[in-house]
Amino acid sequence: MHHGFKKCWVLLAIFFYAEVFLWCCYGCSWRGLLTEEYSPSLNLNLPVVEIRDKFIPYEEFCQRNPGECKISEPSIIELTTKTKNLLLEVNIAVNFEIRFALDKIQYNKEEFWAYPISGMGDCEDVALEKRFRLTKLGLPIGALRIAIVHSKKMLTSHALLLVETTQGTYAMDRFINQILLWYQLPYNFEARERPDGRWERFDQSIWTFY
Repeated sequence: MHHGFKKCWVLLAIFFYAEVFLWCCYGCSWRGLLTEEYSPSLNLNLPVVEIRDKFIPYEEFCQRNPGECKISEPSIIELTTKTKNLLLEVNIAVNFEIRFALDKIQYNKEEFWAYPISGMGDCEDVALEKRFRLTKLGLPIGALRIAIVHSKKMLTSHALLLVETTQGTYAMDRFINQILLWYQLPYNFEARERPDGRWERFDQSIWTFY
């Protein structure tokens, strides 16, 4: 075997086992978190330390889009095979169609929530677009709630759409095409929209990083 080719295979093997090691560490971090007190349930149900009447960037979006934020419908949906396929289709479609662009570049503002009508947007714009499409397909807006999270690895803030179902809280993420339960994601959850339109902030002391 050519020495250069052999070296490539060795490097690939190293990268593979390093990736396996990182995922094992990720699993260990969750097992460390799964204490009797904070063991995650299928539906996101974390200790709440604060409830806010408004989340300013979202409130400004609602003022510009009257009727788009009224949560008065069922707050949970039955997760059938048809519904899960629908979530998957919308998630993949929006992830593929919307190109990433910072608010600072598009609107000259640090934080500006809007529908990505230009075909570009950041994470909260993508979440809003997914919610919009799902409501047009008949899903109740009360079961579709936006959450603010932080990457366990990069420590960056992020937003995504949560879907409350009879089989758990599923997430529609900008970076993952699969529809996964909330605790299967590499994020620490900071806050979430409530069924009454207010926002709840979770206890951040329970989280781990890697």
